[in-house]
Amino acid sequence: MSAQPLEIRMAHLEGAYEQISERLNGIDGRLTALDQKIDMRFDAFALKMDAKFDHRFAAIDHRFEKVDTRFDAIDRRFGSLDKKLMNGFIAGLTVNAASIAAVIGAILTIHR
Repeated sequence: MSAQPLEIRMAHLEGAYEQISERLNGIDGRLTALDQKIDMRFDAFALKMDAKFDHRFAAIDHRFEKVDTRFDAIDRRFGSLDKKLMNGFIAGLTVNAASIAAVIGAILTIHR
């Protein structure tokens, strides 16, 4: 055994424990500050990325609006072309029907 009395050795141990506790509290405080700093940086990064994504999606939305406008114009042109073709077809049928009716009328007149 040691030559020092038990009380002195206990006092040394209590002092060592107190120093360890103070050092651990210091480390804990630094870790807490570092954790807060990391959280703030992640939050700032998330805000920055959200802003960039919002900007990109707004640009993409704008492009899709332009494409939609172009498709609407093409639909209108096809609608107009469809009407013209239908009117031409009906006019052609009317002319052909009138011609056929005239020919039939002439044939019936001649054969009576």
